[in-house]
Amino acid sequence: MKLTGLQIFKYLPGGRKEPEANCKKCGFPTCMAFSMKLAKGEATIDKCAYVSDELRILFEEASRVQQQEITFGPIKRQVKVGNETVMFRHDKKFVNPTCLSIRLNSSDADFTSKLEKITGYSIERVGEDLTLDAVALFDSDESFEQKAKQIAGSGFPLILVSSNFDNLVSALNSVKETRPLVYFENSDTDKQVELQQKFDVPVVITGSNIEELVNNSFAALEKKTQNIVLNLNRLEPENMLQDLTYIRRAAIEDKFKPLGFPVISFQKDIGGFDSNPVNQGIIGSVLLCKYSNIVVLDDFNEAIIYAFLTLRQNIFTDPEKPLQIEPRVYPIGEVDESSPVIVTTNFALTYFTVAGEIESSNISSYLVVTPSDGMSVLTAWSADKFNGEIIAKTIKEYNLANLVKHRKLIIPGYVAGLKEEIEEEIPEWEVIPGANEAVDIVEFLKEYRHKHMNIKA
Repeated sequence: MKLTGLQIFKYLPGGRKEPEANCKKCGFPTCMAFSMKLAKGEATIDKCAYVSDELRILFEEASRVQQQEITFGPIKRQVKVGNETVMFRHDKKFVNPTCLSIRLNSSDADFTSKLEKITGYSIERVGEDLTLDAVALFDSDESFEQKAKQIAGSGFPLILVSSNFDNLVSALNSVKETRPLVYFENSDTDKQVELQQKFDVPVVITGSNIEELVNNSFAALEKKTQNIVLNLNRLEPENMLQDLTYIRRAAIEDKFKPLGFPVISFQKDIGGFDSNPVNQGIIGSVLLCKYSNIVVLDDFNEAIIYAFLTLRQNIFTDPEKPLQIEPRVYPIGEVDESSPVIVTTNFALTYFTVAGEIESSNISSYLVVTPSDGMSVLTAWSADKFNGEIIAKTIKEYNLANLVKHRKLIIPGYVAGLKEEIEEEIPEWEVIPGANEAVDIVEFLKEYRHKHMNIKA
């Protein structure tokens, strides 16, 4: 945790009431002013000629990055991992989303078609395009270098994995400009460091247990190599969560430098791992949540990948800044003057869920989104961010009366109690409680069309 200005001030001449207090040589009028600037990162500690060794050590310790940020991949599609500062998202937020990668063997008979599926995979969810982040190429035949060039040529981030040092060197000579992450599959730290320093690429430091991993990481640090990613190459389901949590806690809470780097985990390294989709889903979810920065999946399974991308999106949403969309009227389909008018909040997940169900109904509608600080319907209602006054104001502001001839307003069923409150604010409108759950919107709109859409206002 960074030092506050008052904590720093106690160690400066002004705080200690020494003769050099407030000498102004640092460029600030007082030691207190300097300490405040130092705490904010707007000054450097060497500006003070009288800084004690004690303060220098404390300051450097407090300013040290807890988990190093590592980047790899081509500039246009760079992957960033690490730089996490908390154990739990609600403490602050998680920073760099877990990198999801797919394993591909160089000897795979369907290599090209699988690569195209991986690089072309994309889904849209709550306004974001979700994709995979990298391909982990495993050296399994003499085409390793050529396959590495093929992936690099696609512009997709690459993780090179081989137990043959010479093969890695050959591949790196061809693709080093795309800055792949390199995993030499043994514990020879000297060779791993050699690759990092020769090609200026991040490398994986590995160990079969935490003690060995610490020793190997420490050896790399002694050789002035810090562009590293950590890997435990033997994980058992019963201790996987414990080991990965230990590494993260050592980095975040203890600032233990040898473990202060991102972690990569391969599904293939999990003891007893098999290709059963359910097991893949369980193992991958644990790795994603606790606490792998890079997860290499063993197979391209669209159902599992969709679940992982959704999970990742939820975990790495800033809890203080919920996903939200612009409050306004959204026409869904080919709307006209008889189209239903439906009201909801501006929480992105709510909007896209409701909009998707309206599209599925094939009943074109106006979706009116109110300003509600990105809260869901019930949350906004309980916080008084979704009430009769706000809804009525939104209806007036966006001139719904000029868009439709009828005067019927559909609100979420869970807040049916707002009906009288809204009708009091805009008495010319009839409020109709709609479906409680989004999944019921299609059926509700079909019934609404039957009962109301042919009725003239």
